[in-house]
Amino acid sequence: MNDKAPKKVRKKTPKTKVSETKTPKAKVSEARVSDKKKVLVLGGGFGGVYAAKALEKLGRGKIDVELVNANNYFVFQPLLPEVAAASIHSADAVVPLRQLLRRVQVRQAEIMGIDFDAKKVVVVQGTRQIPVDLYYDELVLALGTSVDLKRFPGLPEHALTMKDLADAHRLRTHVIGCLETADVTEDPEVKRSLLTFVVVGGGFSGVETVAEMRELVRRALKYYPNIKPEEIRVYLIEYANRILPTFPADLAEYATRRLRIHGIEVLTGVGTKSATGTAVELNDGRIIPTSTIVATIGNGPHRLVETLDLDMHWARIKTDRYMRVPGRDNVWALGDAALIPLVDDPKEDPADYATQTAQFAVREGRQLAANIVAKLNGEEMKPFAYTSKGSIASLGMSKAVADVYGFKLSGTLAWLLWRGFYLSFLPGFAAKLRVGVTWLLNSVMPPNIVQVQSAPPATRYIHYRKGDRVFEPGMLIDGFYTVIRGAFRLTIDNPESGEHFEKVFGPGEHFGERVLLRSALRTGLVVALEDGLLLTINQKDFTRFARAFPFLDNYFKDYIERTFGGADKSFAPGSTNSKTELETLP
Repeated sequence: MNDKAPKKVRKKTPKTKVSETKTPKAKVSEARVSDKKKVLVLGGGFGGVYAAKALEKLGRGKIDVELVNANNYFVFQPLLPEVAAASIHSADAVVPLRQLLRRVQVRQAEIMGIDFDAKKVVVVQGTRQIPVDLYYDELVLALGTSVDLKRFPGLPEHALTMKDLADAHRLRTHVIGCLETADVTEDPEVKRSLLTFVVVGGGFSGVETVAEMRELVRRALKYYPNIKPEEIRVYLIEYANRILPTFPADLAEYATRRLRIHGIEVLTGVGTKSATGTAVELNDGRIIPTSTIVATIGNGPHRLVETLDLDMHWARIKTDRYMRVPGRDNVWALGDAALIPLVDDPKEDPADYATQTAQFAVREGRQLAANIVAKLNGEEMKPFAYTSKGSIASLGMSKAVADVYGFKLSGTLAWLLWRGFYLSFLPGFAAKLRVGVTWLLNSVMPPNIVQVQSAPPATRYIHYRKGDRVFEPGMLIDGFYTVIRGAFRLTIDNPESGEHFEKVFGPGEHFGERVLLRSALRTGLVVALEDGLLLTINQKDFTRFARAFPFLDNYFKDYIERTFGGADKSFAPGSTNSKTELETLP
């Protein structure tokens, strides 16, 4: 009865009426009504793409397959470190989903929610952002995971991640920006921080990211004459006693030696305690001043999965061996989002479950498709079973480690195997050809150090450690600050008149209001009295917003009068009367 309810609604009621009466807040999908079963695949990673491809092939003529993804492309995640290092172009690490899945309906949309009882998924798409109902007979969850760094104070605010294409672009832009500023700064402390790079996490992603980032810096240095190679410091921090824990110990030791030869300081057996915009604090008390923190740890469930009230373990959806979600008829899960047992009675041992790797996701997609088709045909399904063929990790500088079919390899031969393996995994001949040619050219061509910057966010959180300076006299005014946590002291001194002003700000209070007056330089010093968190609003965005609402503009002008004794108080050198405007408002 439940399985056929959505079809009855579509057959008996015209689409316009369904939109008006049955689901007033969302339009109903305009998919053609037929006797075919509708299978919805949510997510365009390895698991989702290979499941959709196999479903279309095995169920051709009997199944309508639709894949929903936020982007219209598939990202080959193992190549993201090379995108970040400018070793390959971003276009070489992505493939259009419509090109990969020519016979599958691809829908670029954001998923708002799932109604398991009504067997529908609500999505929003296009510029109008109108909710649309997509009904299904079988639902496949292949949404992957998200980054969850909440356990580490400061990392969510200041760490770069390596999860998608935008992350790789952001890291590359950031590293080049550090080199640009370090080449011209005259402050040795600032230069030291800019030239110190920290990667947290010694797994596959962390090792390959730190190796490629170090390679980018090494190759780019010839264009920065004021930076000496010995001034570069690169750290890889791993909480476990060794890096690459899934590899044999001797290969992990070889990888450690190679990274250290490349100038990378590998710290094992130590974790990250907290971070700010200027440093990383380790749990043994050490503090590493740095402007660059890359976190490859902290996997958490997809934001949508968290809302679905499904049985979870280790931030993954529990399934049976057939990849069905217990307690939810017609719902399946695979890939990084799913915890798929490899044995009938799994224990609390990760070895009893499928690992979160591309080679597992590909096989899961094919087996899940076969199981759905078998179910719809009334045939027997097969439990998922797969043994890893091995692991390969790149170490940069044409070196790698590999454990394939029980054979251990290291050095250049392993690196060639690594490239060949991932080249074979790339979907589509065009992608294979582009990446292969780019690799060949990059071996003889100089690195691309063009810095393509994106607009900074209007708001962001900044974590500060006790004693950190938020800003000081002479700095350019950049925004408005609200205290979320901690205490901050503002001090303003006029050496000519001897006037002094001091105030401590706590949670809910704010400072930086004189940004509304558009004075160019800071006249005060703000220091964190304890560990704290600030919300900062970009100067232009804050000014536009405040002046669009007269009551806010009046509030801040009154506040400045009460707190500082007037907007043009003379005790602050370079008062607002003498400052040039940074912006002309419309």
